[in-house]
Amino acid sequence: MKSLYFLVGLALLCLSCETQSPKITYTIGPQQNGEVQQLRIHLTTPAGAEGESILSFPDDAWGEVGFHATIADIKVLNEEATVTKRGDSGWIVIEHRPGLETLEVEYVLEQDFELPVVTQNDFRPIIQPDYFHVFSHNLFMLPAYVFESNEDEADVQLEWQGFPEDYVFQNSFGRQERSQLIEDVSENEFHTAIFAGGDLRSYSIDINGNEVAFGLRDNWEAFQDSTLVDILSRTITAQRDFWEDHSQKYFSVSMIPTAETQGYSYHGTGLTNSFAMSASNNEYLEVEGLVHLMNHELQHNWIGHVIKNDNEEEQYWFSEGFTEYYTLKNIANHSIYGMDANYFITEFNRIVRELYSSPVGEAPNSDINYDNFWSSREYSRLPYIRGAVFAFYLDHKIQQVSEGAQSLDDLMLTLKEEAEDSEQLLTHNYFLEVAYRFLNEDLSDFFYTHIEQGKLIDLEQMYSDFGMEYEPETQVFDLGFTFGADEVAIATVDPESEAYKAGLRVGDTLAGRSIWYGNLTKTADFNVIRDGVEFSVSYVPVAVKPIPQLKDKTVNKEMLSLR
Repeated sequence: MKSLYFLVGLALLCLSCETQSPKITYTIGPQQNGEVQQLRIHLTTPAGAEGESILSFPDDAWGEVGFHATIADIKVLNEEATVTKRGDSGWIVIEHRPGLETLEVEYVLEQDFELPVVTQNDFRPIIQPDYFHVFSHNLFMLPAYVFESNEDEADVQLEWQGFPEDYVFQNSFGRQERSQLIEDVSENEFHTAIFAGGDLRSYSIDINGNEVAFGLRDNWEAFQDSTLVDILSRTITAQRDFWEDHSQKYFSVSMIPTAETQGYSYHGTGLTNSFAMSASNNEYLEVEGLVHLMNHELQHNWIGHVIKNDNEEEQYWFSEGFTEYYTLKNIANHSIYGMDANYFITEFNRIVRELYSSPVGEAPNSDINYDNFWSSREYSRLPYIRGAVFAFYLDHKIQQVSEGAQSLDDLMLTLKEEAEDSEQLLTHNYFLEVAYRFLNEDLSDFFYTHIEQGKLIDLEQMYSDFGMEYEPETQVFDLGFTFGADEVAIATVDPESEAYKAGLRVGDTLAGRSIWYGNLTKTADFNVIRDGVEFSVSYVPVAVKPIPQLKDKTVNKEMLSLR
């Protein structure tokens, strides 16, 4: 699943000098408007200078648009004022008399889509009679000028009033608190958070004296609560042990159900002191996928949060690829949910198949830009799989050079330590300099060829150099055709493919599809329209390719240093 960060440019506004951080207060309560459940939010804050207060409430964020439509009403309670929504800038602009000291604003928030909740709308405000689940940036209008005049920190008071007595509250800053004082929080920390309440089942997990709150709702078909609580506890314990970091006193994980009629889906996003995820609640949901999701996203507490990229997309090979590699290592080393060394080999082979059969597998790193990453499935996956293979190479190269005395683990802990000590950002040159300390040789040419240029690593040579056993070819996932620009019509069909054998042809239009991407055993099912006639086509989308695969052998497991 991708890590998400909300950044917004704001005009610099002045505020009269303060000796202490001013307090922003939100009072949140439920209300009913006919059949529509709403949240009413009352904001009290120092007013902006020169007769203008700008509140940050983005209209577009995280790939979603039109958040201003979720605001049902905005009123300034203590002053005659003019309120203007500016969707292009993500501002709510309030014009009032100069010299106003305190601003009181009340507004109403409501859900802007019809049920059920599905993956396509679960990043939008969910406000129902029995629960709410809302991300901070589309819940709280934030007077960002307050932070800018106080060294980027302020106190925020939250009062949850008028909710039923049995409502359970859990958010990025606390569990089961109806009155919360969040002290010295930055604008980004506060506006990158999750707030949930209602019919949640909230568990408090103790990990080395620190609290991890796990809140979920609904009765799940695929697992019992205790299973996920155990997975979460073991995952966080293992990761904090690896990073030698048990400093976080509180952390929240939330999970809400989505509806899917075919197959399953799940995703999540790392936030301030928290991780929010959703998953389809049906018989197809696989717990193994949730294990991977939790391990990957929680790993970002260090890779991405402590060790920060200097240029987000440019270093995605590290922040996503190395995270993916350590996700597999962490799961296998601790046999989380019984997933051991066999799991690592199976999943790493899957990553290799995906990279070496990808149509963009040798695209240069510069092509992994914002537009490509967020609009193309192939490009969005590329840094994950390219970076994971590079991490595998570097891990075993360091072990080989040091004769087993060191590994990539030592390099990662060095990056963490230096990021904490000096706020060092991850750049290509800095990474190569640190790698040199462990290899005693310059990695620049190899890095330039395989990361910056994108040329695929010679797997047979790599496995042979490390003394690992492998199969020279394998089956790979292969749809056998390409879509046109509209993602509906078929543009090309490989005449040697299973798609062609099953009857798909250039120009066919797909009226419906069910594809298990990456799965080599499940059929891909299509409703096809040709010459006005609709018919069904099904086939297993595989092809044999010369892509080396690690054997599930003891010698390999010993080389991988996995239990």
